[in-house]
Amino acid sequence: MEEFWIQLLAILTLLTQTCSASDATELIRAMGGSVTFHSNNTEGNGALWGFGDEPIVTVEFGDPPQPVFLKEEYKTRFTVSEDGRALSISQLRMEDAGTYSVTVDGKKSTFTLQVYKDLTEPTVTCEAQDCLDTICLFSLRCSVPHTGFGNVSYTWTGWGHLREERPVVLTVVDKSSLDKLDPLKCTARNAVSSRSVTVTTPEGLCPDTSSGRGVRFGVIVGVAVMVILLGLLVLFCKPQVTTAKYTTVYAEVGPSQPHLPNGIDGEPAAGESSSTVHFLIKHPEQVENVTVIDPELV
Repeated sequence: MEEFWIQLLAILTLLTQTCSASDATELIRAMGGSVTFHSNNTEGNGALWGFGDEPIVTVEFGDPPQPVFLKEEYKTRFTVSEDGRALSISQLRMEDAGTYSVTVDGKKSTFTLQVYKDLTEPTVTCEAQDCLDTICLFSLRCSVPHTGFGNVSYTWTGWGHLREERPVVLTVVDKSSLDKLDPLKCTARNAVSSRSVTVTTPEGLCPDTSSGRGVRFGVIVGVAVMVILLGLLVLFCKPQVTTAKYTTVYAEVGPSQPHLPNGIDGEPAAGESSSTVHFLIKHPEQVENVTVIDPELV
């Protein structure tokens, strides 16, 4: 019965408290760790500790202190120390993050707790690369998988770089001189931990360097094929020049046959009469030093 009234009094104290709280103290801890809230108020005979609007424990100051927990489950991870003026939480969980308070003689102090996971080892991946012989341009990304780490910052060092604070680094590397450079290292940090990963050679990150050359070679070959096809298309579409040929014209005239200079005399072919005249006519371009005669036919 006594515990019931203590719990009721604690709840009423939290709900009806009108005095202003002091500035909140911020604490950051890792999941699985512990935290201790300290009351700086040395007055009074007891304190009320709460989480948000929910009371956790009322305690009467003394050595040892006399705590009364509002829930049985609180006894497993919450402890009171320093004569009741300190509250500790062990085996922190993500859901423990929030606002805690302690009220002593009507004066309230608040604490803001943030809980984050310890970082896992970061991963470096190759986002892009372009190589010409041994000189390569790499775009590398450093990242931490999963969530619950809060704000994570990334720092690159090595490979002749100054300190660069960003998740992606763009670097030009001569692979023939990598053994003379410091290894490339990415360090990830959050509020409770830091982890690093070292890159010695880029081949493991960008194993498809040769395939990149293959793609460029394929593009070059494709362009060359297109040029050849266009050339053939232009060639076949041009108006073709008619090849000059000898043309024989047969003309039948009257019974008399004048002598024609530059004419061709010969015996009549089979089936032809003696009155048939044969002319050998060339294409104008093929006629050189030829006197054109207009024969007068009788």
